[in-house]
Amino acid sequence: MNDPHQNITSAKATMLLSSSCPHCPSVLDSLSKMVKAGDIASLEVINLEQTPDAMDIFKVRSVPWVKIGNHELTGNQTLEALKQRADWAKNESNKSTQLIAEFDHLLSDGQVNNVIDTIKRDKSAMAAVMSLLSDSGTVLSTRIGIGVIFEEFSGTDLVKSLVADLGDLTSNTDSRIRADAYHYLGLTQDKSAVSFLEAGKNDKDIEIQEIARDSLEEILG
Repeated sequence: MNDPHQNITSAKATMLLSSSCPHCPSVLDSLSKMVKAGDIASLEVINLEQTPDAMDIFKVRSVPWVKIGNHELTGNQTLEALKQRADWAKNESNKSTQLIAEFDHLLSDGQVNNVIDTIKRDKSAMAAVMSLLSDSGTVLSTRIGIGVIFEEFSGTDLVKSLVADLGDLTSNTDSRIRADAYHYLGLTQDKSAVSFLEAGKNDKDIEIQEIARDSLEEILG
């Protein structure tokens, strides 16, 4: 008889929670949905009131804490962020996925200069940054780091080459991604971005309209 575990490609997940944690129920609900959908193969839930040693064993300082494959998340998380980690766990042997996950860790940990140094050595590494930018699961701390990267390379040939890709992101359904795309189009300082920014003045989000106008002024003066 074949071992059924041999056919499992989804990652296993572990969650630490506390009965008094306000964000734990929503994260647990998202993980449960992922198990049902097959996004993760299994879920181990550990209640710290019942197993207090778990914090030391897993080296955790606060909950909710989740580990999917080799990827950890602490605090309240969206379903998209959890799915992002599950996808990385499924594709850990892929070099591009490894770089994306590494950049996410460094950026969310405030080590943006390490990412910038990597990109300076290998411009193709910017593709990993664009992947994080376009993913609705990317957390705020990582997005802040992405902003620092675009500021660092503002006006360079590297970001000028991204005008079309950033332009595509201006039609994303996630308003955060659209807002970032319009802002970074301004940092390209390239007039080929003007048509995208002109369209942004009609975005359904008033704040994004303002970002598009600011970026237009950045390019046109």
